[in-house]
Amino acid sequence: MGFWENFKKDKKLIVAHRGARAIRPENTMSAFKEAIKKSDFIELDVGFTKDGVAVIIHDNTLERTSNVKDFAEFKKPYKVIDYTYKQLRKLDFGSWFLRDDPFGTIKDGTVDIEELKALKTQRILTLDEVLRFLRKHNFPVNVEIKDAVRTPFDKTAAKTIVDIIEDNVMVNYVLLSSFNHKYLRQVHKLNNNIDIAALQENEHPKDLVKRLKRLRVRSYHPEFNIADTDLIQNLSNAGIFVNIFTVNDKKDMEKLWNNGAKSIFTDF
Repeated sequence: MGFWENFKKDKKLIVAHRGARAIRPENTMSAFKEAIKKSDFIELDVGFTKDGVAVIIHDNTLERTSNVKDFAEFKKPYKVIDYTYKQLRKLDFGSWFLRDDPFGTIKDGTVDIEELKALKTQRILTLDEVLRFLRKHNFPVNVEIKDAVRTPFDKTAAKTIVDIIEDNVMVNYVLLSSFNHKYLRQVHKLNNNIDIAALQENEHPKDLVKRLKRLRVRSYHPEFNIADTDLIQNLSNAGIFVNIFTVNDKKDMEKLWNNGAKSIFTDF
């Protein structure tokens, strides 16, 4: 069994991008708890702290999604890699959502502001914590390995993440993806039972099918702007699943599914 065997063959799959991030602060436990009610699998991002802990955060910096400015010990540019896990646990990764209403879902009444206020402080999560939570629900997840180039963890990121997946007995429930395709090669060598996916934005690599076959991926994740009918059909004919990010319009979703896309990453 592999990741894709968790789903019915022809099911149109909805992926909760960073959790249910239109109604909860992204990459937090509150977002993941909502997402398991509303999606087929979750997508999340993994970076590293100064002391090498694999944590769930999209940005390389802390400013957008935490109250880091409230603490004198944190200094610009507020890089995640500059602080230990213990330091990052002091921060609140939820209150910014109330302040910024990033998707307008508080203003339009989709989200009850009192319900959000009642949430406990959202602390930064480790990959281990999230996989333990998802394992209880047998719920699949796409783990994106953030690019750790020019950090002390560039050479060890893939192994650290694979070890955590194996420790949590989640090999069949995890799809590992990255824009850094070097990590995908490393993952395949470490454990070829873990499904891997190549992320791509702006433009496709030359000889795409050959490249993906060399990477031994079963999946290709292009951004919406570069995903067209010919691409989806050519890759599908080559036995490669096409999963597209980030699509928030229902008509676009249906069109992509009808053209053969396997999954759609969405904020809603």
